[in-house]
Amino acid sequence: MKNKILFATVIVAFLTSGCGGNDVTSKGNIQSDSDFTSTHSDDSVHNCIDAQYIDSGENIYDNGMIYGSDAPKTYLDFETMEKTVLCALPNCNHSTSECIAAKIGRTPIIFNDYIYYFDVKDGVKENSDGREFYIDSQLKRVSLTNSEIEDIVQFTDCEPREYGGCVILDGILYFCGDDMNPTKDEYGGISYANGGGTHFLCSIDLNTGEYVNYGSIYDEDKQYESSAQTSTAHVIGYYNSKIYIQYSFMKEYIDDPNIETREKFTILNFEFDPLTGNLSQSELLSGSFMNGNTYVCSNYPDNSSTVIDGDQKYTINGADAKFVGKYFDKKLFVYDRWYDVTDKSLHLLGEDRKFVTMYENFYIISNQSGTRYEKLTEEELLALK
Repeated sequence: MKNKILFATVIVAFLTSGCGGNDVTSKGNIQSDSDFTSTHSDDSVHNCIDAQYIDSGENIYDNGMIYGSDAPKTYLDFETMEKTVLCALPNCNHSTSECIAAKIGRTPIIFNDYIYYFDVKDGVKENSDGREFYIDSQLKRVSLTNSEIEDIVQFTDCEPREYGGCVILDGILYFCGDDMNPTKDEYGGISYANGGGTHFLCSIDLNTGEYVNYGSIYDEDKQYESSAQTSTAHVIGYYNSKIYIQYSFMKEYIDDPNIETREKFTILNFEFDPLTGNLSQSELLSGSFMNGNTYVCSNYPDNSSTVIDGDQKYTINGADAKFVGKYFDKKLFVYDRWYDVTDKSLHLLGEDRKFVTMYENFYIISNQSGTRYEKLTEEELLALK
């Protein structure tokens, strides 16, 4: 019964959400060294914050969030701060592969009355011409009311980077896909990985199942040998009617943990206009946070960050937003601290705490590992040291 109540609550949250609030959030996150034409009536549709940003570490909705890096996935209700496994199967003990919370992958997406998730298979198969690399990508959905699973669309030209960020805009899911860079050696052996190769921007209409591959995001990096192992692309947010994509690669391979990641990688920022289908390199630095008409970015190597809040622009010296800085309520949150952009004052969150998001007038705070959560008033936030 508790699971049924949770699922009903999630549905209500989506049916009552609209323009405004915290519908759009983002946390850019460059990979580590080892990983690493929709239709709209007019532009006013874009300016309405009718978009949702999701990635594996920021699966946040109006009234709660999905968290946990391993199965089963868990839902945290911001109103009650209660946690519930994201599964409504009767008598499920959440310890088998049949559990819905285990099936829905690293980044399940709640939209309307369903949880959407990617199911991907890849590998090397033998055919009459020898060995061949294959990709079988599917978007599926499970009903929030009866747990029935449906196949939405299948595609074989790329694997979705489903843990690397996506945007839902007007019912269309935008994400990056990788061709997995299959490489055949002199003996016919085939190796593949999600680093290097070609990276695409793709979309799926969640109402019709239509899949679109808009083509390669960037190809000029292929002139650098190290890019063949290090290039990646992922969606980092939605700002001012555009979807933003971070593309990164090494011109020369550097395997030194003492060197700042941003020194090793060339980082490019692309913007995609869903209205025109145009993809271009942005004049903005790659962002750490976007929220409709709000944009946050680090000015690295300068030790400062810029916050664009509507028609206001703030520069906070001494604050490096990196790829994690978030902005709410005139406050720039970075790791275990935050800065008041109006008076540039610095405040601490205390040991083993980080900011997650805002719910109504409350601040949702977690420990650094994202396993413990608390909800604070502004007075309680200011009292942290």
